[in-house]
Amino acid sequence: MSDHNLENKLRKDLGLVSALSLVVGMVLGAGAFMKPPAVLEVAGDYNYALLAWIIGGIFSICGGLTLCELGVMFPKTGGMLVYLEKIYGAKVSHLYGWMITVLFAPSLVGALVGYFSSVFCLLFNIDEAYRMAVSAGVLGFIALINAIGVKEAGYLQTFATICKLIPILLLAIFGLWKGNGQVALLGASGQGIETYAPFAVAILATLFAYDGWAQVASLAGEIRNPSKVLPKAIILGILFLIIVYACINIALFKIFPVQEMVSLKHDASAIASQRMFGEFGGNLVAVGIMVSILGGINGYIMTLSRTIFSMAERGTIIGARFLSTIDEDSRSPVNAIIVLVIFSFLYSILLDADRLSEISMFAIWVFYLLTFIGVIIARKKYADVPRPYKVIGYPIIPIVAISGAAYVIYGMLIYQTVNGIASIFLTLIGLPVYYYYHKKNQNKELSLGEMKKYHNKTQYSIAYASLIIIAGLIAYGYIVSSGLAFKVLMLFNQFIK
Repeated sequence: MSDHNLENKLRKDLGLVSALSLVVGMVLGAGAFMKPPAVLEVAGDYNYALLAWIIGGIFSICGGLTLCELGVMFPKTGGMLVYLEKIYGAKVSHLYGWMITVLFAPSLVGALVGYFSSVFCLLFNIDEAYRMAVSAGVLGFIALINAIGVKEAGYLQTFATICKLIPILLLAIFGLWKGNGQVALLGASGQGIETYAPFAVAILATLFAYDGWAQVASLAGEIRNPSKVLPKAIILGILFLIIVYACINIALFKIFPVQEMVSLKHDASAIASQRMFGEFGGNLVAVGIMVSILGGINGYIMTLSRTIFSMAERGTIIGARFLSTIDEDSRSPVNAIIVLVIFSFLYSILLDADRLSEISMFAIWVFYLLTFIGVIIARKKYADVPRPYKVIGYPIIPIVAISGAAYVIYGMLIYQTVNGIASIFLTLIGLPVYYYYHKKNQNKELSLGEMKKYHNKTQYSIAYASLIIIAGLIAYGYIVSSGLAFKVLMLFNQFIK
């Protein structure tokens, strides 16, 4: 397999701070606020819930450390797409790229955007008819930043990560300090609820909150000194997240009895803040959630657009020439970013985001499992390739990562069978697509990976397009909320009669 011709054109602008911000910023999102009640509900009591968060973090660290070896061996933009291609061949890597392009990336970003717009409208008391306008606005803003360049997107990620820590730390610190002592850890708590769910389901819930750490490896080609930066970013980032999640959970445990916290569900964090700080505290948590989601949207668009770009360079996807183009000014895969943003917006409007997220998570963990196994295969297949970084504690760490991935897949197949089957079906559709383009491009010299000087500044075009979309959707929201469409329809019916 030959190297793709534009890898060396992408700027190596990301250092440890930006990479660490990507790990923390992409993982630390709505899950920090939404998952504690769900984990507690299936765990049954405080001790098992806290243990589930710790084990989920351990699985994530082992997975991250395992993935880092491949990231440093093959520091190419595209991340897992490159690793799977090197180890298993073009078909498996194509299936991964197909799954990312049509399922994981747009559904996950679309879900985050949908949740952001929902919280935004609730906080500012905006009519629900304007949710699409908010979604278009936030996607346009993130697309604009990423079109300018990866360095600017990294600055936004760092800013969002720092800002989101404020409400999270306030909730954790004041909850631990002012809590009324409901919690009793490391002993018989005397509190609990009856649950029939196995412990695997509780760990599964935490892994949704931890997901995002693997995507930073897709930027290895744009990270300075990846052999040192990648392992540090993942280890420090996830260790920090384990501590944050544990503190938030213990703080909530000290405020609520088990039954009350479970019954409050996603509102538990906001109500806890209101009890400590009044109405202002609840609004602060809402702002924190929005900033968290904003960082997640930016991080996923940064990383997943590179995977789409890297797949397009292989010529086995619709619109390969368009998607493999880099803007000469920003050196960013602007076309891939635009396509990802458009489809994410459509997914957020047309499809059920929660279900799509569950399907996409099943799909990504199947490929996580293949990648973890691939580290062991690579030790023999690429024995002579320099490894500036090797997995700590090999082969124990990779085995723990493999076991964790298998545990997640088992849990999803048992408790979300329909979603699992749907995910497999949608992923396997990529095989006939691969065979079609493989046959079509056989014995052809592909001319992909173009450096393009856009006639109009791309970022300005995106900004103008976003403003037009927002204006149109605001008009749509006004028509819907005012009942104008119904009045026009009635007049039209009268005119016909």
